[in-house]
Amino acid sequence: MKGMLDFLEKAGLVKREEPAALAKADISITLNEPHADTATPSTPSTPPGLASASPVASAATALNLDDIYTAQGVGPSLYPAERLLRLVDGLSAMDEATRQMAIKAMDAADESWTIDDPLADAAAKVRALAVHSQNVAANLQQLELETKMHLDAVTSRQEKVVSDIRQQIAELEGLVARELSRTAQETATREAKLQTARDQIARDLAEVAQVSQRLQSLSRQFGAPTTSLQE
Repeated sequence: MKGMLDFLEKAGLVKREEPAALAKADISITLNEPHADTATPSTPSTPPGLASASPVASAATALNLDDIYTAQGVGPSLYPAERLLRLVDGLSAMDEATRQMAIKAMDAADESWTIDDPLADAAAKVRALAVHSQNVAANLQQLELETKMHLDAVTSRQEKVVSDIRQQIAELEGLVARELSRTAQETATREAKLQTARDQIARDLAEVAQVSQRLQSLSRQFGAPTTSLQE
């Protein structure tokens, strides 16, 4: 194990701290990570491949894994699964067998944690994410059902309103047609009466003119009446 740790330390992947007062078995091993001054904040820690666990997550609503884990009762871990994932990523240049040996060496050298800690943490978080995914899917299904029911109601209301409006339009068109017919008939009757009156008056005036001319012809033939002259 010591040779493996020496190799990892030389590769810059781990750092061993060996205080003089501590026994050899108490060696503390930590993964070399960027300094706090230059490291990009990564809270909450997000395991690779789990950033899009929720189907309803979007840019507008960021997925908070810590909230999901807390809601499902996942407690803190001595060695979180995300830390082991970062360690695995840091050792990705190694083949799998060497990487397994390196991690076992770290586990054996540090008594503050065992490999079971991150594995149990990972299992608990996987279960939490599964429950969350089921809840999100159920919520989406409920939303789809409610949306369909609402849209069906909207469509039904629209069909009824449109039908009522069309019926009213048909009734109004019938009123318009009856009014146009009544107006046309009344207009024709009035115009016919006016024409009849014009014709009658024209005949009467013609007859009056004829009678007047005949009466005037008497004066032309026989002169004015005597009584008229004496007056």
